[in-house]
Amino acid sequence: MSTSTPRTPVPTPTRGPGRRNQDAAAPPGAAPPARAADVPRGRWVGPAAAVLWAAGGLAALAVTLTGGTLAVGDANDLSFGVLTPVPGATLTPWVAVLGLVGAATALRAWLGGRHGLVARGDRALTVAATAVVGLGVLALTDASILARLGYLPVTLVMAPFDPVMRAAFQDFVGAGPLLQVALLAGGALLVASTWRFVRRAAGACESCGRRHDGHDHAWTTPEASARWGRRAALVAAAAPAFYALTRIAWVLGIPLGFSPDDVADLAGDDGWIAALGLGGFALVGAVLTLGLYQRWGERFPRWMLGLAGRRVPVGLAVVPATVVAVAVLPAGVSLVALGLGEGQLALTADRWGAVGPMLLWPLWSVALGAATYAYWLRRRGTCRTCGRG
Repeated sequence: MSTSTPRTPVPTPTRGPGRRNQDAAAPPGAAPPARAADVPRGRWVGPAAAVLWAAGGLAALAVTLTGGTLAVGDANDLSFGVLTPVPGATLTPWVAVLGLVGAATALRAWLGGRHGLVARGDRALTVAATAVVGLGVLALTDASILARLGYLPVTLVMAPFDPVMRAAFQDFVGAGPLLQVALLAGGALLVASTWRFVRRAAGACESCGRRHDGHDHAWTTPEASARWGRRAALVAAAAPAFYALTRIAWVLGIPLGFSPDDVADLAGDDGWIAALGLGGFALVGAVLTLGLYQRWGERFPRWMLGLAGRRVPVGLAVVPATVVAVAVLPAGVSLVALGLGEGQLALTADRWGAVGPMLLWPLWSVALGAATYAYWLRRRGTCRTCGRG
């Protein structure tokens, strides 16, 4: 029998209605179709998650065994989360445990389901392990990540002229903030890798989520995702707009949900710069969120010279929206938990503006994530991996 590799793949029937491209399958050892030469989108997520968690877990274990302390708990003087009072030496071994559990879970998500379907219980166990690691990440991160993200534009502009802003920028690259960024990045990668594993293990394309048997969920169609995505985007835009309204009002001297004395103190010690930066950042984010269901979110508007009428790259909307959604979740959870612990969530007439908008941040994160996913569902097009579209 000849062992030469056939050059023409053998076509197989379509697997679902409305499909534009038929799959092409080849016998064992056959060369893949031409379109399979492209690297499937997202294939790097699994190994990246496994490597990041393994490296982080081993590094934390090495710090623990040598008697060192990571910049967590009270060892990170730049944080203000629920674990801030806990000694860093106590938390460091637990960070190592979290890292190693995350590495094992990421390895399972990366390699699992590559040779056939996986039992539902096995899938559920992997999802549960990912949830446990995610809760650990939320406990170790706090609102300082989102605050620095909001301050960053103002800091970059003012740093060359203001030594205080230069010092603030140096804080951005300290051990504590970088560790929190690494934890959030690792958590996001692990969730994405587990999501791909669940798709693959349940008989769907790991990249686009379309089922191999063609029976896709009705809520994933472009029409359905446009409907529920619009509602999610409106909620996701309302939360930062409410926050921006209070901060910009303070800059203008209006005591909206804040006492007149506090507003005056804000202006007296240059606190208006921070309020304006955070409020402006939130307002811009609210407007951009509306683009997740508006036409100008898919094609550049006419006033954008050189880009008018061109298609907006999907990643240009999905990537920043995902980053904000990931950063907002630990910020909201930590502030609510911290406020409950210290009894500072009383929404009085001269206090509600300081804490009220932040109570919406967990909802903001979930709604923004849902709106971003709906936007991606509408615009995902033909999948490079499975050829469906």
